[in-house]
Amino acid sequence: MPYRLYGPWENESWVDRRSPLYRLTGIRIQGGTARGTIPPAATDIPRGISLLITGITVTESRTPSQDEIAAADYYYEGGHVHTVSDAVAAILISAGYSEYLTQL
Repeated sequence: MPYRLYGPWENESWVDRRSPLYRLTGIRIQGGTARGTIPPAATDIPRGISLLITGITVTESRTPSQDEIAAADYYYEGGHVHTVSDAVAAILISAGYSEYLTQL
């Protein structure tokens, strides 16, 4: 029976020193600035964490290169929903990614 994989993601404080919005972030602190807390929505942006599977090894990457993707047996883009086979689900479960899987 197939599984649904919800690609992992995490919030990252947005820091671009060229942007006028940089003043909102202050320093890289999740959900706040150097002077105190502000709503995370004002500074944090969700970033997908891609999963690359080679054999039974699962590797996380925010920005996989084309060579890394080509070398992997399976590639799942972070922050997206994918349908995976039982074999791939077994690899992900054994690697500790069961919280991102739902059996269909």
